[in-house]
Amino acid sequence: MAWCTVVALACVALPQFVLVEGARGIFSSYTSVLDEKECTCNCCIRELRRPSEVTEQAKYKCALAPPNDSRIAAHGCTETCTVVNDPVFTQASTIEMNRFCFHHCRPTLGGMQTPFKAAVANQNRDALVTGGSLLDAECVSIRPEQLSQAISADGNGKDAQLQA
Repeated sequence: MAWCTVVALACVALPQFVLVEGARGIFSSYTSVLDEKECTCNCCIRELRRPSEVTEQAKYKCALAPPNDSRIAAHGCTETCTVVNDPVFTQASTIEMNRFCFHHCRPTLGGMQTPFKAAVANQNRDALVTGGSLLDAECVSIRPEQLSQAISADGNGKDAQLQA
């Protein structure tokens, strides 16, 4: 019997609180609105690392595809993107897509290794049928168990040096 009274008082008290506060719910407004699209590795391509970044196990990295790449239009990629509750970028909600690609994506195998090899392969008769050779290749999200390699103490991420 007492339980029914408590429930009845709670049901009566809550609408009065909402009416008194003038809100339409418990949360009357958002603290912020994230306008950028969510970050994704679909916007990233494999590219050679700079000479100072190359290590024994890592010759490639992921970066934002160039503006004329078909992935940009297909996925609606922009220079900046949104991350929410991200373990690598703990202090940020909007970051540069290049940073996301570098820390969250790993290069895949495929494509040619150098621009010269791609140009030579595109001179073959087979290139008319197959579409030729590309220098770049796709990037994919790093595995959850590898994510800890990209986390730094300052919340800015670190080079995980993942192999293709």
